[in-house]
Amino acid sequence: MNLTTSRIILLTKRGRNEKASMSYSGVAPTLIMIALLALRALPLWRNEDPMQKIILVVATRNRGKSRELRTFLEGFPVEIKDLNDFGPIPEVEEDGRTFEENAYKKASFTAKVLGLPALADDSGLEVKALEGAPGVYSARYAGPEANDDENNAKLLDTLAQVTDREARFCCVISVAVPAGPALTYEATCDGAIVNDPRGSNGFGYDPLFYYPPLGKTFGEMSLEEKSRVSHRGKAMMELRQEFDKVLAWLSRRLEEERLQRLGGEICRH
Repeated sequence: MNLTTSRIILLTKRGRNEKASMSYSGVAPTLIMIALLALRALPLWRNEDPMQKIILVVATRNRGKSRELRTFLEGFPVEIKDLNDFGPIPEVEEDGRTFEENAYKKASFTAKVLGLPALADDSGLEVKALEGAPGVYSARYAGPEANDDENNAKLLDTLAQVTDREARFCCVISVAVPAGPALTYEATCDGAIVNDPRGSNGFGYDPLFYYPPLGKTFGEMSLEEKSRVSHRGKAMMELRQEFDKVLAWLSRRLEEERLQRLGGEICRH
């Protein structure tokens, strides 16, 4: 039987190179599995330090969003970065049919390009009488280059003869790893569309969205009030409440990806 010898270099946590010789032939898959099981036992593949931070990239260049996430996740062993911390990255076309599709597309693309876990969100307004419109087109309801005032004007014009003004804001947050799997968090906030803009706070459709429990539009609320009741605030709070589980999931997935890459290297050699 002809045997081929391969040398595998294992980098320990202390930084030493430890070399191991391995021979394999037709039973290479078995030996590869033995090697991977041995590697799993090394400190390199385990997060032995519970305070070791995981880098999480927010798929946005909006520093306000990344600051908001840092505030929500304060106290957790995670380092929040955004796209401003990296070189040029292609824009992701938000052509999904649902908020979930768009959030996942942005998170998974960013994670794959950067090789780091990524978080993205997508949100918008759904009006019952308009069968859920403007929905995923909320930011461009009046056209691709439309601003908030133009979108609001179109919505009011469309609803001019409509008595049922029931509406809701929706938000979906996706947390993805480079290989593709993701966790999803979503929340909604129910309200109604008023006849005229009220308040100057917030952005988007906030001056038109009336929230009955507080008797105000989002445009009339302070940032603190809005954060407690808004669709985005609820989704973020749900994420925070489960973030210990999210970190455990991320650690497990990242370890699996490292082992898979290592297995591929062993097979090629």
